Amino acid sequence: MINLIKMSFIPRRIFPNFNLPLSNFKGHQQKALTKFGHLSPQIDLVLELRDCRAPISTINVLFDKVLGKKDRIIIYTKKDLSVINNDLLQKWHGINNEKYIFVDSRSHKDAKKVIQLISDYYYNMDPPPPLGLRSMIIGMPNIGKSTLVNSLRAVGYSNQVDSISKKKRKVAQTGGQPGVTKTTSEVIRLSEEPDILAYDTPGVFLPTVKDNETMLALSLVGCVHNSFIDPVIQADYLLYILNLQDPSGSKYREYIDHPTNSIDELLYHIALKRNKVRANGSFDESGMASHWTNLWKNGKSDRYKGLFDLQTIIEKDGKKLRVLFNAEKERVSTMSVTEKLNSSFGKSDAVNARRKRTAKDREYDLRNQLFRL
Repeated sequence: MINLIKMSFIPRRIFPNFNLPLSNFKGHQQKALTKFGHLSPQIDLVLELRDCRAPISTINVLFDKVLGKKDRIIIYTKKDLSVINNDLLQKWHGINNEKYIFVDSRSHKDAKKVIQLISDYYYNMDPPPPLGLRSMIIGMPNIGKSTLVNSLRAVGYSNQVDSISKKKRKVAQTGGQPGVTKTTSEVIRLSEEPDILAYDTPGVFLPTVKDNETMLALSLVGCVHNSFIDPVIQADYLLYILNLQDPSGSKYREYIDHPTNSIDELLYHIALKRNKVRANGSFDESGMASHWTNLWKNGKSDRYKGLFDLQTIIEKDGKKLRVLFNAEKERVSTMSVTEKLNSSFGKSDAVNARRKRTAKDREYDLRNQLFRL
């Protein structure tokens, strides 16, 4: 009977249209975007972090507005938790000859690779910047920026034990929920040979995301607080997205021996396995849902690897992903936050590059002459 269920199982192709909040944009994020724009003339290189479990959903096209055509390296974090097809990203980034790398932000081995990429960029600059290469590390909330900063600094100073204590190598505060970093740091020196400096920045959300699937993907990678979306809806979306990737039900076989589209059935079996079913047959649905989704968010073992971006699973064409990216830029261009940025920095990259320096720009220039050691 079980084999018959597996053979006849058809995963859902459409997820229910719940009335979900599509915005988690906060005041300190608007301030951060404005500061990005003021600092932009000083920046040589942008390090943009995205979560490789949701490589499309974790793109913030507002960064292009304030940082224009700055050279950048795309850094895909949480590589240890993803099963993304690198061929797709090669096609996508190859269209514009963009550099990208997969990292575990905690890994010093991966941090060395990032330092090497930045160093290569530095040595190719003609002439090299006399006061050091200035980079800015940007991305959505809770995507691993501060963790990466600490890893880069530890690696950059690994051969300079006498010049900096182990305690001071960790300069960026980290945490398991979004919003730990709320202000853009003063410039942090990552390395002296070559001289590499960086700004650690707050995670910046979009004013509104385009649809429920995007918000649910962002919730599953931890870009919004655990309590922001109903945990049962998160668990249902996780079940939906896992079934699309593997209709055999192997992703949750530790709880139930056949595939299912019913989140109620799955949560009941999770409660059974954890001995959480009460005598009357009831159980804490929200608690079981949070337990299961947190296993995937935090990657408690190798079995909890997956993709949460619907488009990344469906699309196999890098050009189509580029079309989606351009459509997202067009959507965001009509928002009020974009109008504010246009008012401050101009409507195009060309205008932004030529705009007259303001008193605020000069203030940031002077403020950042001192480096955090």
